Amino acid sequence: MKTTKNISVITFQIALLIAIGTGYAQHDVNQVQKEYSVVKRVDNFNQPTTFYPTKATPVNAAISENIVTSAKRVLNKEKPFLKKGVVKTVGENNLSAWQMTSDEGGNPQSAPNPLSYYTAGAASDLLTQVERSIQIMGLDVEDVKVETEFFFRWSDIMTDNWAGFTDKVVSNIIIKSNESPQKIKELKAMAIRAWSIGESLANKTAIDAANVINGDEWDGQAAQAGQIPSPISTDNGRIISNTTKALQLQTIKVKEDLDMDMNDFPKEMSFSEIGIAESANNAKLLYLHRIRVKSLTANYETWELYADDSRGYEGTNAAPTSREYFTLGTSFCLMSQLTPNMMYFQKKGVKIDDFAVEHQFNYRENNFMTPAMTGEMTEVITRIIVKSEADVKLVNQFAAQALRCCFAGEGIVQETEMETSIYLNGKLVK
Repeated sequence: MKTTKNISVITFQIALLIAIGTGYAQHDVNQVQKEYSVVKRVDNFNQPTTFYPTKATPVNAAISENIVTSAKRVLNKEKPFLKKGVVKTVGENNLSAWQMTSDEGGNPQSAPNPLSYYTAGAASDLLTQVERSIQIMGLDVEDVKVETEFFFRWSDIMTDNWAGFTDKVVSNIIIKSNESPQKIKELKAMAIRAWSIGESLANKTAIDAANVINGDEWDGQAAQAGQIPSPISTDNGRIISNTTKALQLQTIKVKEDLDMDMNDFPKEMSFSEIGIAESANNAKLLYLHRIRVKSLTANYETWELYADDSRGYEGTNAAPTSREYFTLGTSFCLMSQLTPNMMYFQKKGVKIDDFAVEHQFNYRENNFMTPAMTGEMTEVITRIIVKSEADVKLVNQFAAQALRCCFAGEGIVQETEMETSIYLNGKLVK
């Protein structure tokens, strides 16, 4: 992994906006602000306007999870990176649509940043595969959790070659059990094979990407003013988002939050996200997880989220799925890259009025709930929607550079270094 200057990415982004001019006078941010929750179940999902969501037909004892998202800005002059998104798993009646919000910068942070959702979803998805593998193998396990750290990097900042990277993912499975080390090694191998998000990060994944400039359906995408009054979200009497105390990881050394010198903008920078996923110990929802996640960035909160991967039970889901968090986190990440690039291109005389993002990620589990279970990501659709009167060629350059800057998308498109270990009763199993 390339060593670069470690600083606070979003502190840098906000400083960058100050340096190049926020341009926020384009919209009336003094209009009445709507109040949003961090996570909220919604009855209706306004399906993407740039493609028709589809559900893949599973074959050979496989299941598919086809997840669509729609993300747009929330205008707030104090929080230039505020955004909201809706996510839904296509064709699953028991899986609700969820609206989430994302925030970067500010003190305090009012919602998780995009890469916290991304990291949380990946860790929770791995925990699901470990729990399923324990069930398949019939193992006696007292406790299990996943600790993770994602390493991200920007290069050639404030140039026409500006780009973002996911350099490495460290994931540690922690088991408390009297089972033999050999059985635990087999458990690790089975879980990793079934980990769709991990497979998508470890291998190159083709993306169907396109830009939609001044489309007919733009009115439904327009940004609105808003704020997030509380970090606490509840659903059916259960808290599903909140801030919590600082993380103490068992297998990963947690570095101090890092900040930056406002007068020393680097050409390259790196930062990381950490997280813990563990069972919520719900007797009915066996795959309901409690996730705690944080960006190692000054003034950022430690977030507690819940994910529900309890596929096949009766009734509606208790929280978004792991893969819904990961997918929407990717959409939010792309939205974050569009913001500073809008200002960068404005300095070059290219005025961008507004933008939005739509995605569909197709996940598949082959030979579901058998020892031969494998996971994969089979398709990714990315649409960047832009409103601008500038030359179409220049607007496309803006969208392409923002896409290239997206850490989350790059982690999927390219091969990412994956380091996955398993610990049994506090000892590394080799």
